[in-house]
Amino acid sequence: MNRITRYVVTELAWVFVISVSVMTILMVLIFLIQEGMRESLTLGTIVELIPYIVPTALSFAIPGTCLFATCVVYGRMAAMNEIVAVKAQGIPPSRLIWPGIVISFLLSLCTLYLNDMAVSWGRNGIYQVILNASAKTIYSVLDAQGSFSKEKMLIVVDDVAGEDLIGLHFVAYSDNSKMQIQAAKARISVDQKTSSLVVEAKDSRVQVGDGANFFMPNWKSFPIPLGNVTKREGPGQNPSSLPLREMAAELQRQTSQLQDMQRNLAITAAFEMAGGNVMGLTSAGWNQKHYDLEKEIFRKFRLESEPWRRWANGFSCLCFVIVGAPLAIRMRKSDFWTIFAVCFIPILLAYYPLLMFGVAQAKSGNMPPYIVWLGNIVMILVGLYLIRNIENN
Repeated sequence: MNRITRYVVTELAWVFVISVSVMTILMVLIFLIQEGMRESLTLGTIVELIPYIVPTALSFAIPGTCLFATCVVYGRMAAMNEIVAVKAQGIPPSRLIWPGIVISFLLSLCTLYLNDMAVSWGRNGIYQVILNASAKTIYSVLDAQGSFSKEKMLIVVDDVAGEDLIGLHFVAYSDNSKMQIQAAKARISVDQKTSSLVVEAKDSRVQVGDGANFFMPNWKSFPIPLGNVTKREGPGQNPSSLPLREMAAELQRQTSQLQDMQRNLAITAAFEMAGGNVMGLTSAGWNQKHYDLEKEIFRKFRLESEPWRRWANGFSCLCFVIVGAPLAIRMRKSDFWTIFAVCFIPILLAYYPLLMFGVAQAKSGNMPPYIVWLGNIVMILVGLYLIRNIENN
């Protein structure tokens, strides 16, 4: 590594490390405040979330700070005529840009890994922490306020004595009905296997919907779905929550399941038509089967597009540097905020809309999944044009 390359790498690394550290801390705090306010979490639970939020914060922070470091370093070098001095020695300006491109390529791979970790390990970890803390949060709020409410649940107690809730009045709403529990004494715990909150009540009077009340003198457990307790849902088998290493196997399983559903629908349609039951093909049951089939087709498109989307998101670092470095050199300003704004606004107005357009088209199946790279390709072509332009001028 010659002196010029070492100089560029050192400058980029110094600015990048400082800026990404500050940005990551800010984003972690924003995510923590957001989760804490949405779920009414205690301070101890918020601290437990930090390791699971860091990958998400880094995956968001690295591309932006990568562009920022590029604007700072190359803008200052151009403003101080270091680019002119290098050209005077017969060295092309691209020689200064290539170290930044190599670094951004490595950071793109790192961002891809962090993004994959954030949506699988990180999202699942956040869900588990919130699930485990649900009971603690409810006890804490009940002890301080005497009541706890969410969109689908209301708990009111007369007193909190350790783990015992005295004079419990509990209401849980579902899509079609509601359940009410009045108990002299109750306890609340979490069942991780079923992802539910368990209300254990003694001397309780229970009413489901508009039906009659019934009294239970002994301890009785009532499982409550987590959706009634927290606004965050479990990752489940959502394509955006699967790690890349499991994507191919899940896509194969989804394709096989989809073929079975299509085969069964075709057989059912053939039997209905052979029996002259044309109305059966327009019944509510048949429409539901079609709806389920469309859901599975949509999930298949998502599984096909998700790996392309993650790779495109990860390699946004490379795209930003390829465009940002020659733009900063052309502007020749030491005011890095101006350079960053000039570089970032076109990216905001061009790259991200193209990325969202590609993702939407790939998920709907209107275009092949690699269309999500449209924004990246446009940015790379524009960057190569700018690099060639500064080589000739």
